[in-house]
Amino acid sequence: MRDALLARRSLLAWVVFTVGVIAYPLLFPGSYLLGVGISAGTMAVSTVGLVLLLGLAHQLAIGQAAFSMVGGYASALLCTEAGWDPFLAMLLGSVVAMLFAYVIGAPILKLRGYVLAMATLALHLMLIVFALQVGFTGGPIGVTGLPKFALLGLPLGGDRAYFYTVWALALASVFIGLNIDRSRIGRALRAIAASETAAGSVGIDTARYKVQMFVVGAGMASVSGSLVVHYLRATDPTVFSFNYSVNLITATIIGGLASVWGGAVGASVIIGLRELLRALSLPLWESVIMGALTVLVLITLPSGIVGLISAGFARVVGRSQASRVSLAPFAPEALPPVETRPANGTMLEVTSALRAFGNLKAVNDVSFTVQEGSITALIGPNGAGKTTMFNLIGGYQPLGAGTVRFRGRNIEALPPRDIALLGMGRTFQNLLLFDNMTVLENVMCGAHRHARQGLLPVAFGLPAVAREEAAMRTLAADCLRFVGLRGAEALLPSSLSFGHQRLVEIARALALRPSLLLMDEPASGLNDSETELLSELVLRIAALGTTVLLVEHDMRFVMGLADHVVVMDHGEKMAEGSTDAIRNDPKVIAAYLGSEPVSEHAA
Repeated sequence: MRDALLARRSLLAWVVFTVGVIAYPLLFPGSYLLGVGISAGTMAVSTVGLVLLLGLAHQLAIGQAAFSMVGGYASALLCTEAGWDPFLAMLLGSVVAMLFAYVIGAPILKLRGYVLAMATLALHLMLIVFALQVGFTGGPIGVTGLPKFALLGLPLGGDRAYFYTVWALALASVFIGLNIDRSRIGRALRAIAASETAAGSVGIDTARYKVQMFVVGAGMASVSGSLVVHYLRATDPTVFSFNYSVNLITATIIGGLASVWGGAVGASVIIGLRELLRALSLPLWESVIMGALTVLVLITLPSGIVGLISAGFARVVGRSQASRVSLAPFAPEALPPVETRPANGTMLEVTSALRAFGNLKAVNDVSFTVQEGSITALIGPNGAGKTTMFNLIGGYQPLGAGTVRFRGRNIEALPPRDIALLGMGRTFQNLLLFDNMTVLENVMCGAHRHARQGLLPVAFGLPAVAREEAAMRTLAADCLRFVGLRGAEALLPSSLSFGHQRLVEIARALALRPSLLLMDEPASGLNDSETELLSELVLRIAALGTTVLLVEHDMRFVMGLADHVVVMDHGEKMAEGSTDAIRNDPKVIAAYLGSEPVSEHAA
């Protein structure tokens, strides 16, 4: 039902917007109002790219006008100096802008927050200075005498034809943006925005997707810049000024940061409002009114105009799903088998692991192995170094010394993303879910590593992408049924109880189809009935062939599950062995379990 509603909403959006674009020149045939529509269309091309980077991935790279400037000047110079066709010049300009973005993307996107914003704005200002000082750009005068826009030598017959051309490109950018948004790349972007740590745990390459959206946004901005200069038939450094960047950001916020449609809607609103203020002889108040409107939207309508419209649909979907959440029976046969493991039987081998924080040795010369198909527990009192050990195994902290081998391969130098891609899943002591996505989308993020379609097939919506999406959706739904969350697919994780959120995180890790599953205090915060349910779930996970390594404080939970136990205290390994051996080890009893052995009944 939810998918059908979303499909109807998407179709309705396309119909309404397309009809509006077609009807506009018929309703407003005057050259001035056609110019307003053309300006809105050129801005829409650029704001869609800004939504992908700023709205979805939450990367505060706001110097979008820099790439509009690159595209505008490239197109202008190619047409006036080399006699290129405007359409081909626009395409080459976008390639130049994307290559430029690719070169600077990796280093600049290592910056965060306002530092990133300042860096991208500084890039824009540097290009303005460059255009002012370098001779071939025309300096302050710029480039004049540009031809009207033409498509491979076919001239356009006036402003109406150019309007339709501009908006065809704007809607093409919306099409590409929507395809990205609704794909595994879009989920990856939202995962990065919510938690880069959790994104890495399911194999999402955060740096790669940031750079990809930086490049895509640059390409769209460049096309926008080319369209602007061919409409003006001239360009100079003031065309893509600082105010141009501000207008792009304002349009994106007002339209809706989290929606690709928000970029197109926001551009239309901003340009229309600007021209209205000028018609009312209030151009000097433009910046004040735009700024006040932006602040008002951020405070009262943070999801923008499109978000307000979408909220009504979301409430309908939410009401239809809210009553369907239940703890369904476990169904381990619904999950596919894990990948083949090494024949020697050793899944994980930690040798002489050391991790120090100054003079404090959180992990000191610890060695142990985890056998394939087993449930191994890592126990110890608070401060023993258990979670630090998990972080060393998963690549979240560097080893000071020692080695970690997973499935016969040294992984101590690998980042979490690469370790996840090898087949190691993980849950966290403190829940790390993506609250900007539904439960099903959270779990689909876990299946990210199983998809192979890249950016270009995704952007153009090729059939292979739809087949992969269907397979990932099926796997995610199977994982949710397996953990007992049938019917919760369309809900946000925050609407579930803590215990159910824990199950969502486990389902996400299972969608990775891991050979080894690390579970960091999975029973923490659960009541007795939920802990019993979780105990059965862990046993059934192991029955699928998945090796489990867990950290836990609940000794009844551990002793009833584990095949092998490793005990840590003050960063060192105190003991290791079967549950019976650990239960009766005098050192463990004295240091951790109390003064007497744990009875069979208590365990």
